[in-house]
Amino acid sequence: MGSTATGPELAASHDDEEAAPLVSAAGDGRRGAGTASQTRDLHLLSLAFFFVFLAYHAAQNLQSTVNTDGNLGSISLGLLYTSFTAFSVVGSPVVRGMGSSRALVLGTSGYLLFIAANLAPSWYTMVPASLYLGFTASIIWVGQGTYLTSAALSHARDNSLPDGPTLGSFNGEFWGVFASTQVIGNLISLALLRNGK
Repeated sequence: MGSTATGPELAASHDDEEAAPLVSAAGDGRRGAGTASQTRDLHLLSLAFFFVFLAYHAAQNLQSTVNTDGNLGSISLGLLYTSFTAFSVVGSPVVRGMGSSRALVLGTSGYLLFIAANLAPSWYTMVPASLYLGFTASIIWVGQGTYLTSAALSHARDNSLPDGPTLGSFNGEFWGVFASTQVIGNLISLALLRNGK
């Protein structure tokens, strides 16, 4: 019978994967390189969510205004959030199985597909894109929380900082950048609607 990791060994290997940087710095053997990696990953994660959700929030905010044929916009949003709610049950096991970094990539694909479907909105593009986004949204948010928490706690441990304030700082930066997408997304929607198109 082959050896299998159990208990603490399995938890340690899972924690190592969760704390792995989003972008590796090959050959960086400097002391404190982990600190730079964790803060760089925080900035990278925040910027990635900024650009994805900037486009998504602009598209979402215009759904009921632009996609009015048969209430396509409202129905697609209803399907999206209903499927998000239903798939939230499987989000955590999926992220646990694939790891948070891969979950972030998979989760992003749903938002990109939904945004692309808005370029040619019809029942055949919006409904499948909305259902798929509901599934991937459950994955991206579990992956985001898992990865951000792991990076913050690794940063705290590497720098002998208290866990709570470090986790608060990481979450503060991420959510501050994320909240700005709604403001900028609304400004984009305003600019688009101002011309009446």
